[in-house]
Amino acid sequence: MNGQKKRLGAYERKRDPAKTPEPFGEAPAGEKPIFVIQKHAARSLHYDFRLERDGALASWAVPKGVPLEEGAKALAVHVEDHPLSYATFAGEIPKGQYGGGTVEIWDSGTYELLEDKPDGGLKVRLAGSRLQGVWTLVPAHLDGKEANWLLIHTRDEAEAALAGATFTPMLATPAAELPRAGDWHYEVKFDGYRALAYVRGGACVLRSRNDNDLTGRFPAVAKALAKAVKGEAVVDGEVCALDEAGRPSFSAMQQSSGRLVFYAFDCLEAAGEPLVGLPIEQRRARLAELVRPSPSVQVSESFDDGKALYAAVEAQGLEGVLAKRAGSRYAQGRRTRDWLKVKRTGRQEFVVAGYARGGKGNRAGTFRSLVLAVNEGGELRYAGNVGTGFTDREIKRLLELLRPLERPDPPFRVVPKLAGLKRTDVTWVEPRLVAEVEFAEWSHEGRVRQPSYKGLREDKPAAEVREERP
Repeated sequence: MNGQKKRLGAYERKRDPAKTPEPFGEAPAGEKPIFVIQKHAARSLHYDFRLERDGALASWAVPKGVPLEEGAKALAVHVEDHPLSYATFAGEIPKGQYGGGTVEIWDSGTYELLEDKPDGGLKVRLAGSRLQGVWTLVPAHLDGKEANWLLIHTRDEAEAALAGATFTPMLATPAAELPRAGDWHYEVKFDGYRALAYVRGGACVLRSRNDNDLTGRFPAVAKALAKAVKGEAVVDGEVCALDEAGRPSFSAMQQSSGRLVFYAFDCLEAAGEPLVGLPIEQRRARLAELVRPSPSVQVSESFDDGKALYAAVEAQGLEGVLAKRAGSRYAQGRRTRDWLKVKRTGRQEFVVAGYARGGKGNRAGTFRSLVLAVNEGGELRYAGNVGTGFTDREIKRLLELLRPLERPDPPFRVVPKLAGLKRTDVTWVEPRLVAEVEFAEWSHEGRVRQPSYKGLREDKPAAEVREERP
């Protein structure tokens, strides 16, 4: 909160709430970040381009208006941040006041952050009433002035890459052990973000299993795939961060450490031809033909000896093994027994229903644990608490995400008896965040034993989280 007040200090110093109708209060953040473009007839007509960033509206004044033609550029002068509540402001700022003149909302909507560059540059995909597409903000320092940026209407690579057929990932069924009968192929189960890579028109777009865009989060991986794939194809795989020992690690992903690698394990389309109806052996053969391995792109190896692979996975501390039935087709969007996942330990996603206050030591003033839940029978069921596995940095990040979601009542229909906690110690939150947790086993009461937090999952909606038992 103090950081946000500091950000809005320049806005408040330039305005007197007794003399202008402009807003000074706060506004709640929505599920998706918003943008607004306001037509501002002050001393000279210009357009204010605003993006929700960290609880405020980052703002640029665009004298000649937002460029509408692809490739067009416009000067954008970086100005002070505005409060989120300014997104709905339209009216008359009195003459003599800062920015005096008429303000109209020219366009508004939500946006998707595609790229957040180290120099502060941003690439966003706008979804408004008037504007649909990609714009890039570049801190160009025109005329030697730090405030002078460029606003560029950029080619939407996703539109080109997704111009053909789209696909839905096939899912694996949890299993307690490797299959004992039949012919199977075995692969390492990777610990990262599942992604479909659409490589078309010289560009690559990464989509999550819920069809969210991952390109902005992993731009270097997308660029590497565009170079590694011969021609046009749709490839199924996993984006992983490697730890110091070269092993896929979700914790390394959460901490933004480790080299990123895309492990490709299936090919759904090649040169515009769908391959999902072909046996897995033929799809894997096409995959090997199309992908040129590089430091950032690898083809997941397939093994015939499942027991030997599982032993190696245990020895290296990897997540588990995937067993894929020989001759099987790619069942889009379905969880079938043609693909089985055998995990080394209990591990799955949980909905975060609240957090327990009262941390000790380094956690004083933060939280003790997260309250976990799963969906069952159309409502949330309590699944235990997790109080280990957090770094100081992750605790701070989680609190920033949890506090805007706080609610007075529990998200459970019937308030459960909380293991080792008093209800008065718990702050309830809207059930939107999804955490991945490793644990020893399920208790007979449906609670996790010896849980350890691994990170947040941004690629799975809370509504889809259910108990996973073989």
